Amino acid sequence: MQRAPQQNSALGADVHRLLARLDKVKANGPGRWLACCPAHDDRSPSLAIRETEDGTILVKCFTGCPTANVLAAVGMDLHELFPKRDSDTFRASKRPGERWVPRDVLAAIAREALVVMLAAEAVRAGKELAPGDLQRLAHAAGRLRGAAKEVGCDV
Repeated sequence: MQRAPQQNSALGADVHRLLARLDKVKANGPGRWLACCPAHDDRSPSLAIRETEDGTILVKCFTGCPTANVLAAVGMDLHELFPKRDSDTFRASKRPGERWVPRDVLAAIAREALVVMLAAEAVRAGKELAPGDLQRLAHAAGRLRGAAKEVGCDV
């Protein structure tokens, strides 16, 4: 397949360019579509496409095709899913807490707490933790300490 020249919008990503290359495209709400996945023999739409507020295009095949394979099947690259930015540098936030969405932080802390709890239950049951489990437990402890430090707690 010959690749078409890149024709991105001023923002970089162009959802309509992607949609034009897919079969059985149906709108599924504002900025959302379903289509047949071009990376596998798809007879009914199993590919979800969503355009976010910042212009990023999200692609999800519900049968498990990697996004890179979906895009390759229509002659596109991963970078074409992201809006063009003036600069790739990140600006410092005004306050440390502005960098995080509270719900995401709580979800991450809950996952790390689950790792700690599972390790504690295994030790309580008299099981020795495998080296990989010990490394994961140390990683969880580090992430929990990092979260505490981010909000000003020195532990």
